[in-house]
This record gives sequence, C-alpha cells and structure tokens, in this order.
Amino acid sequence: MEKTDKIDRRSFLTSAATVGLALPTALTAALSDPPRARAAGPAPLNLNPPPGGYTAEADRITQATLQHFWDPGARMFKAPVLSAEAVQSDATHNLGYVFWPSQIALHSLVEGAKSNPTKYAPQIWTVYSGLEQYFNSGMHAYNAWLYFSGNNDAYYDDNAWAVITLAEAYLATKNLDPTHANTYLNRAIDIMANFVYAGWDNTGNPGGERWGTDPTKAGTSDRTTSATAGAALAALTLARAGWNASFNISWGASVLSWLWTHLRDTDNLILDGLQSPNWAVMTTKWTYNTGVPMRAYIEHYRLTNNSASLANATTLANVALDHTARLYDGLVSDTTKRCFYDATYFVHFLMDGLLQVRQATPNASLATAITTEGRREANYAYNYIRDNIDNFYWRNWRLWCIGSGQLAQWQQFTGQTTTLQTDYSEMSNDHSQWVKTLLANASASRLFWIASRF
Repeated sequence: MEKTDKIDRRSFLTSAATVGLALPTALTAALSDPPRARAAGPAPLNLNPPPGGYTAEADRITQATLQHFWDPGARMFKAPVLSAEAVQSDATHNLGYVFWPSQIALHSLVEGAKSNPTKYAPQIWTVYSGLEQYFNSGMHAYNAWLYFSGNNDAYYDDNAWAVITLAEAYLATKNLDPTHANTYLNRAIDIMANFVYAGWDNTGNPGGERWGTDPTKAGTSDRTTSATAGAALAALTLARAGWNASFNISWGASVLSWLWTHLRDTDNLILDGLQSPNWAVMTTKWTYNTGVPMRAYIEHYRLTNNSASLANATTLANVALDHTARLYDGLVSDTTKRCFYDATYFVHFLMDGLLQVRQATPNASLATAITTEGRREANYAYNYIRDNIDNFYWRNWRLWCIGSGQLAQWQQFTGQTTTLQTDYSEMSNDHSQWVKTLLANASASRLFWIASRF
C-alpha cells in the first residue's frame, strides 16, 4: 500500500506551471475528442450560467460524484481505472483514491449541508466513517493512503484541510445531528492539537509549516503555502467553532504574519513556499496560494474586527481580480477573455476566498466586481470545463492542456493558436483513455456550492 501521490503531485504541478505535459502527436490525435467546428474568427465566450442555476448544478455534480466514485463495499472513493491519485492495492481497496481528493469530496458534502443539512448530513457521516481507514491514531493525523502499521506518510496541508472541513461539518450539522457533529469537532481538535501545531517551525529559521512527515518522501521538509495558510485557516475555523478561541486567534494571526512577510511577492500574489534545505523560494503562484490566505484573513477579521486583516484580504482580492496578473491565462492576449489559469482543484479555494471578501467588505464596488468575476468563472467552468458528453468535469482550467476538441474551443473564442499540451493526468495511467477524476469533480462540486452564494 505504498503511497506515491505526493511525489507525483509535486512533479505534475511543477511541469504544468512551466510548459505543460505533451503527448506524442500520433497518440494525441488518436485519443483526443473530435475537434469542434471552427468559426472564421474569434467567437465570444459562452458564459451563460447553468440552466437550473448554481445550486442545482452544485447538487447535481455532488450527487453524481458520490454515485460514480464512492464504493460502499470498500467504504472509500475509487477510480474507474488506474489514473491520477488512485492506488493499486489489495482486492478490496484496489484503485482507491488517496486522502487528498477524498477529503475534498467530503468538503463538497459539507458545502451542500450548509444549504441542505437534512439531505447532506447522512452522506457526510457515511464518507467520514469510511475515511477512518486513513486515520493514524498514533500520529493523530490522516495518512496520505490507508493506515497500516509503520505508515508515517502524512501531510500537514491534508490535515489542516481536514480540520477545516470537520469544523465546518460541525457548524453545518450541529443542530440537526449533534452526536455526529461533536464527533467531527473532536476529531478536528485532536488533529489540530496533536499534529498541525507540531508542524509549525517556531525557530524563525526559516519558520512556516512543514509540508509532510515522512523524510524519505521528496519535499516533506519544505515550508509550503498550502500547509502554512491551511494551518492558519484551520486554527481560525476552530476558533469560530468555539474551541481554544483566544489561542487559535493569536496563533493563526502569527502564522499569517509569517506568510505575508516571507511569501508575498511584489505583485501581492502569494508564492508557493520555501524549499528545503536552502529555503529557496518556490515561485509558482497557484490560485489557492492567494485564495486560502484571503479567506483566513477574513476569518481573523470576523473574529477580531481587526481592520488590518480586512485590508490584507482586500489587497489579495484586488490582485486576484486583475486579468493582467499571474492568476490568469497569459497566453490569451485579450484580457477580457482571460480566465484563471491553473486547475479545477485549486480554483475553488480562490473562489472561496473571494466569496468571503465579498461578504465582509464595506466596499460596494469591490463586492460587485467579485460577484461579476465569481459568476464569470463559474459559468466558464460549466460551459467549457464540463464535458457535455458525460457531464463530468476536467481537471485543467486551460483547455489547451486537455485534447484537440478543447484546444479548438480555446482557439475559437480567443482567435489565437497554440500547441496542444495534453496533460497526462486527464488520462488513464496507460494513456489509453480519457478519465474523469474524483479530484476534479469534487472540486467542481465545491466550486458551484460557493458560486451559489455569490
């Protein structure tokens, strides 16, 4: 049951951030969807909302994801074929997904429970119970893959997000299902108190939150934004849930201060982290790098009324709305046609941060701009990232990283050309077929729940 996803994830993300992942031309042509009809010139983006609205699409894709990927016998999420984030294992768990996408799927159910707790509370409990197979009680953390004796492969970003998800599950279900809600809160407290706090480097040399625990795995000593911003937000979410509020507010603020000082670039976007052992800056600027701190600052502002936290969140929101900034697809010359550049599984974090700023800001023009961009990106996802053949979602926000049909769409509405750079993670591991993944569709589910609140 060796877990290899994190190394693959780092390698994939690094490649995607530079030139993309290309297949040989013949293989690309054989596997790609048939190209759609090309217009004579650039066409306007089709940015109509889902016909039934964002809530209906959120509910549809959440239930479709649960039905398609959840294996009730194994009590885990599984892939249809061996593909990204899936693991070859024993007969019961073969093709099971690692914890990272499984946790996002749980989070999407929690988002659903914020709108419809009666429907979603039982599904949260079902998935939470299955994810117990990943929990390492000795480490007080979820392992990256199923727990077994000697498995010390856990990640601070995974577990920080587990804390956030479980604290939100408590808040969303405590009135309807108090017994299970308290279980979620107690698990969140256990992980925070006995694992997440311990990942923080309080020496200041360099400081920050570690990425992982297993020294044999690449990058686990890095101080990443995913782990650091996640840890801050985890502390502040638990404070909102009523646990150890004074300490968590102070601790979360200090973590954010370190992030703001060490990983905010001159353009006000947040960098990816510091790489061990020399603490070189990892310069990629993923959408979630900015989205998670944005939400964390709003959480701190709501808990303390600290105007500086609102100001920092506003700074991040303003640059996240700037179509000339690094968060948008720079291959598109017309800035009015640029959308976020990375992946479905990162964009939902930025959408969440923007939503929180929209709800908190007294600046009406900023709130309007956020609403406009949030709906625009959600509409882009529905019209272009959703495959209208099976109604599931792709991973890439850049259509030129999928197949020839998606490239043709991109070229049609941008009026530009580029080289197809098909991303292997959209395919089965043997590159024989396209595969929709849990990571993409759980993320799309959460994205549309967030969009429903704009």
